[in-house]
Amino acid sequence: MSLRPKEHAVLGLASVVVAAACLFALNGAFPRQEASPDPAVAEISSGVPAAPAEGVPVADLSVPFSVPDSDFLDAPSMPFPPQELPSTPVSEASPKLAAVPAKAPRPAAKNFSCAGQICIDADSGETLSALRAQTRCPPASVTKLMTIFVVLDAVDAGEISLSAPVVASRRAQDMGGTQVYLAEGEVNSADNLLYALMLQSANDAAVALAEAVAGSTENFVARMNAKARELGMTRTEFSTPHGLPVSRRERAQGKQPDMTCAEDLAKLARALISAHPEVFRYTAETSKLFREFRLDAKPLPMGNHNTLLKTFPGCDGLKTGWTNAGASIVATASRGGRRVVAVVLGGIVPGAAKGVPDARASQRERNQRAAELMFDGLRRIDALKYEPTPRTP
Repeated sequence: MSLRPKEHAVLGLASVVVAAACLFALNGAFPRQEASPDPAVAEISSGVPAAPAEGVPVADLSVPFSVPDSDFLDAPSMPFPPQELPSTPVSEASPKLAAVPAKAPRPAAKNFSCAGQICIDADSGETLSALRAQTRCPPASVTKLMTIFVVLDAVDAGEISLSAPVVASRRAQDMGGTQVYLAEGEVNSADNLLYALMLQSANDAAVALAEAVAGSTENFVARMNAKARELGMTRTEFSTPHGLPVSRRERAQGKQPDMTCAEDLAKLARALISAHPEVFRYTAETSKLFREFRLDAKPLPMGNHNTLLKTFPGCDGLKTGWTNAGASIVATASRGGRRVVAVVLGGIVPGAAKGVPDARASQRERNQRAAELMFDGLRRIDALKYEPTPRTP
């Protein structure tokens, strides 16, 4: 059937309208991606200061940030909100983890003192700042950093696997202090016990792992001291896999407390991060359930005692400790591929009773001092990294 000229014109116009409508719809569904303007150019052209790029902190050192109280007496706490961990290795941290606080930490309280402190560049081992770093002091639960080091060494050597069943002994059951309440004969995987060791700071988990790896805590402690000598920790001697103070009866039998210094703990942390980067699986986790998939026991909430994980951007470890000898911490944080390790050993704020430290204040100010050290250390590294090269005449 042939069409008249007018009909041809109407059909042609209709085709144009339909094509334009399709193009409009496609443009709405798939908008053209234009390059983001340079903030500086936008500011010049509009006369309005440009907003900073997302994720880039605004430098403002006028208002200090504060680290909240740490867990009282390193006791079990309710879990913190879950934290999504990076899928990439921590050494290749995402921009979110690589950030540092835009505001400098407030200084630790004037009545806070510690046995020793140090901050090092984790890559080079260079000391960035130190104060009485070779003074010896009991490290409390920071001892567990060497415990996990020896266990992970055993995993690499094929002596034990992370999925291996570990049976709790009567000795593990009878451990005091912070624990996950292991019962004699209870079976858990080595992996779950490592979470209990690092999040809950569980002393019974430390004993169970030590016995599983070396047959007894005594044999395990011998491995800990051998590792310390291998790492050049010349002022360190371990007596336990957990860091609890020795009792009067044990002292009468000649047993000495765990002793170390800030400098040695920095060496330990640097070596641990290098040899076993998988350690961040445990130290960067903020909360987890113990006995999570067990039908015969109620799950136990575990919360990480290291509150710097939530308050200091880039912090992903490592371990806190507390006894009446003082509050200690080995903390680490990264920025732009560079990492620092800060150690505060035997931190004390005097309490109301003479000779007895204020536990809560001591732990809070310990965290403040560690935050100070990491902030200053990362800033020093940046200054060295971006220092201009002198021009030759």
